[in-house]
Amino acid sequence: MEKQDCVVVGGGPGGMVLAYLLARQGLRVALLEARGDFARRFRGDSLAPAVMDWLDELGLGDEVLARPHAVADGFTWHAPSGSYRLADYSTASRRHPHYVLVPQPEFLTLLAEEAAVFPGFTLEMSARVSGLVEEDGRVVGVRYRVGGGEAREVRAPLVVGADGRFSQTRRLGGFATEELGAGLDILWFEVPRRPDDPALSGLDYFSAPGRAVVALGQGRVWQLGYIIPTGTVAQTREAGVGPVVALAREQLPWLGDRLDGLTDFSQLTLLNVRITRLPSWYRPGLLLLGDAAHVISPVGGNGINIAVADAADAGNTLAGPLVSGDPAAVDAAARAFEVRRRAVSDAEQRNQVRTERGSVERLRRGDPEPLALLKVAARIRPLARLLGRRSARAIAIPPPSEALLAVPARG
Repeated sequence: MEKQDCVVVGGGPGGMVLAYLLARQGLRVALLEARGDFARRFRGDSLAPAVMDWLDELGLGDEVLARPHAVADGFTWHAPSGSYRLADYSTASRRHPHYVLVPQPEFLTLLAEEAAVFPGFTLEMSARVSGLVEEDGRVVGVRYRVGGGEAREVRAPLVVGADGRFSQTRRLGGFATEELGAGLDILWFEVPRRPDDPALSGLDYFSAPGRAVVALGQGRVWQLGYIIPTGTVAQTREAGVGPVVALAREQLPWLGDRLDGLTDFSQLTLLNVRITRLPSWYRPGLLLLGDAAHVISPVGGNGINIAVADAADAGNTLAGPLVSGDPAAVDAAARAFEVRRRAVSDAEQRNQVRTERGSVERLRRGDPEPLALLKVAARIRPLARLLGRRSARAIAIPPPSEALLAVPARG
């Protein structure tokens, strides 16, 4: 049986960032990742300007930019009546006036390498959590298996579940969930990107009557998402891949022969869009963050950013109590964390519910146009910039604590 200061379950952006931050402050952290690698496809890849500024403060911004990436300087809706730049990020940050689109495997690998510099960091891949260890009503550790092998156990004053929208720790902890509803699902695929392709905004939405496709510029590839109303995947599958290809050719004709290889529905990856709220993220000894605590829809591209901001807040808040080893102090810090971050996630989810309901209604009635108010906003550049700043800052990432900044990025 191992003993750590903290166990983090889930090596996605939230879990990896938190493990890095705690290890940088001298704590012993075990990070358990169920997968054998970081080869995640069609996951959140867009780092907001505020997150990039925060990474700069930690000395990691340039390391991120050294990895393959692309940038998105705005969000543009392309409709039959014209193109509308609904958000402009050019004034969201002095150094990073754009979202940075970094493939998630690159981002996670970088963080794992940076965390490994600190002696308290332990990463176990293919580690599947099977149960919680509890004593006197408090979670004091987890049981897990590595690669299906022998059962292991690790104990700590705090277990953090950062294992995503289908969180095993959430299920094992008995947390209740509330589905806020989701009206859209996305079928993702990707095609190679070529040097002479249009630059676009980097985050682009193309709409036609009853149909829509999202295009994300990601360095070497275009990630394309075919939007469908929730509950219609069976009908979409029956229709086959033809309508998907047809819409992509209609809206992005310059893709040309790159769409020839998309011939079977099995080549598409379904993302079931969900917006899930939890009445509580914490019970003694067990804390949830990121999508484990609040499933954020891909709408707006801020799911990864809110998870990172959760981890940033938790890294600031939990380190001192974990060093002390006082369960009461850990409990108080975890509850304070939930109060602050719940305000952020609740606001984001309310906005997403409104946006998705409006989007699915337009899809069902065949209206491809943005609301008239959005069209007006897009024509007023200062307003588009204001919306860009508000969207990018809605994640409310706190600055690194003095304790974090006192330790160099590489120890």
